[in-house]
Amino acid sequence: MLRGQGITRRETIRLMGLGGCGLLWPHGSACIAAGPDYQQSESSAELEMMLEGARRRHQLPGLAAAIVSGTRATVSGVTGVRRWGQQAKIQLEDRFHIASCTKSWTAMLAAAAVEKGQLSWTTTLADGLPSLAPRMRKEYALVTLEQLLAHEGRLPAYTQPSAGRVEEMRGLPGTSTEQRLAFLGQVLAENPNGAAGDGAYSNAGYAAAGALLEWATGTTWEDLIRRDLTQPLGLTTVGFGYPATADVPNQPRGHARDGTATLELPLDPERELAVCLRPAGAIHCSIGDLAKYAADHLSGLRSRSALLPSAYYERLHRRRSESVFTLGWGIARHQRWGLMHFGAGSGGWFFVRIVILPEHDAAVVIASNSGDAGPATRELWPQLVQQFATG
Repeated sequence: MLRGQGITRRETIRLMGLGGCGLLWPHGSACIAAGPDYQQSESSAELEMMLEGARRRHQLPGLAAAIVSGTRATVSGVTGVRRWGQQAKIQLEDRFHIASCTKSWTAMLAAAAVEKGQLSWTTTLADGLPSLAPRMRKEYALVTLEQLLAHEGRLPAYTQPSAGRVEEMRGLPGTSTEQRLAFLGQVLAENPNGAAGDGAYSNAGYAAAGALLEWATGTTWEDLIRRDLTQPLGLTTVGFGYPATADVPNQPRGHARDGTATLELPLDPERELAVCLRPAGAIHCSIGDLAKYAADHLSGLRSRSALLPSAYYERLHRRRSESVFTLGWGIARHQRWGLMHFGAGSGGWFFVRIVILPEHDAAVVIASNSGDAGPATRELWPQLVQQFATG
């Protein structure tokens, strides 16, 4: 059953949160991107078959994946449909909403600003947002850029704000920079998040980091993404918000399950994340562009040529105490694959997983146009690394 109209209580929670028998089973498509040692092989068919098998088992509308192995060509592939129960197949250049994986992009912008001397890791909210300093609670005044990126600033979480608060945030006037400053003027007058460590996860903290970047550079966060990441990395599909809109409907729609029903994300701008929170989770891109982004981090962690000097990747990915968080990433040790740098993002309608394995010189990215694809991506990534990035 497909329900594209109306909104349930569960859908409302999905919408505000930031972290079928009739389904057709079309064939997927896959390729190996051209590179210096590109060779035709059976890898494309193997990847397509693995993705299709996982999609069937987990009853997902679509899946996409790309695997990076050292400096060799990236193997990428897609399977499934853009809309549940429809026949339009997902294409390699189609875009997926990466939700909270956006945070690592914001952290990388911060590293680029530090490298240029526009900011320092120790720039505080009071120094970086002087117009807000007089109204800022003293608990926030000395919170640094690095603490914001590591979820150590104790700002309110804003992972599931009330429907009324969401409406207020969407109604903020002005440019994207002005909206973020207005939002933060309210947030920084609120009581701090009482939790510490992992429990202090905060989307508002990333909005604050974005505002610090805008103050230091005189450029909007959106334009910084384009200028400092998209263009130099050669990414051609990056945008903001959900990929399918009324003006561009031929992109994957988001999906979510509600009991036995499958909900489809309508083409409704009111479903978008509020502009003020974009630095925490608004980017969309193709699986190939996401792989290029992951490959840059892999190269930086392996001290190869990358967008930034290797010391900045080490800083972004460095474990902080016992926390799972680094700056925009998570870090854990996998029994089979060793130290694992990861990101996972879902606003409830799409799901994306990034895994970087520096010890094995490999990375894998997986995306789905279903918010319920977490188990499928967790099952798939070790298999894809084993199949395409070893030997």
